[in-house]
Amino acid sequence: MFKRLRERYSRVKRHAAALLRYPTARRIMNLARVEYERKTGKSRLRGRPYYIVIDPVNRCNLKCPFCPTGQGALPLPSGSMPLERYREIIDKIAPHAIKLVLYNWGEPFLHRDILDMIRVAHEKKIATSISSNLNILPSGGGEGIVQSGLDDLIVSCDGLSQKSYEKYRRGGILEKVKENLKQIVEARGRLGKKNPVIEFQFLAFRHNEHEIPDVEAFARGLGADFVRICKPYLNVESEEIRPASNPAYVRTQYLDESISQTPRLDIFSPEADQEACVRNFPPPLDCFWPWRAMVINWNGQVDPCCGKNYLEGFGNLFEQDFEEIWNGPRYRFARAWIRGRVKNNPRTKIVCRGCPGYEP
Repeated sequence: MFKRLRERYSRVKRHAAALLRYPTARRIMNLARVEYERKTGKSRLRGRPYYIVIDPVNRCNLKCPFCPTGQGALPLPSGSMPLERYREIIDKIAPHAIKLVLYNWGEPFLHRDILDMIRVAHEKKIATSISSNLNILPSGGGEGIVQSGLDDLIVSCDGLSQKSYEKYRRGGILEKVKENLKQIVEARGRLGKKNPVIEFQFLAFRHNEHEIPDVEAFARGLGADFVRICKPYLNVESEEIRPASNPAYVRTQYLDESISQTPRLDIFSPEADQEACVRNFPPPLDCFWPWRAMVINWNGQVDPCCGKNYLEGFGNLFEQDFEEIWNGPRYRFARAWIRGRVKNNPRTKIVCRGCPGYEP
């Protein structure tokens, strides 16, 4: 429990550091307004999202078995966000955005303009974060990443040997991860920079949990600043990759057999029985996304959270004004639903109706 609290504290501290790194009176006032409106459960907001997720590309170079990208099961076609479209979005969010997450369903270093995307946000004083399997680097290499101004880099690596690593990270090569991480750390030191802050993330499964005691020393030896052991989302029907035997590394929905019959990853599929999800997980739900955050796909489609949304998008920033989407009927319904303020409503295709609640 203490370790879990310590991990959460370090994450909160780094999110807070984004505000302290690039503070403006307007952003601070907006954050306060958002938190007030969330606490009071307002559905029409004056505040604007300060945590933005942009998926620059929804392709990946690996084939991880529980990832819809690796399995070709994403609802959107594959593609990359054009740099000029990205600039338009940054101009819209810059006055209120504190943190920009440049990944969701794809490997961000596959985007040819990813370093330019980081630079554009950095010029607008928006803190940036990237999560990568680090089997590849952008054309600028480790030095390009450091010089771009990237604030946070999450390295996803779930094995300390090639055998355990490739069990989940299919198509990945552990030695490439180690070499690329060392290149970034070396460039950071040579250029006298503190960023990017590097977090080493390790998804715990039954086949690799025996390595957990050695993960911290392994990651620190490569130059990582933080280490996080993560509870993965699972397909409970898989016989090949099983949840960890230690319940401390397993999400609660997989510990309760009655709940595990409808795994969270599957509730967003076209075949999901949304009404059953509503019965099992009735509102109010503990979720911050429709107040604090906005998720923008490579094609401009806006989703309410980072979940795999097979249902209605909430709008498209390439085609609509920001305000039209942010306080549009779908966002307003989602906020009211999460707070338990609506029961029967024709908006059955909004993903929030079938969500068992956000679990970080």
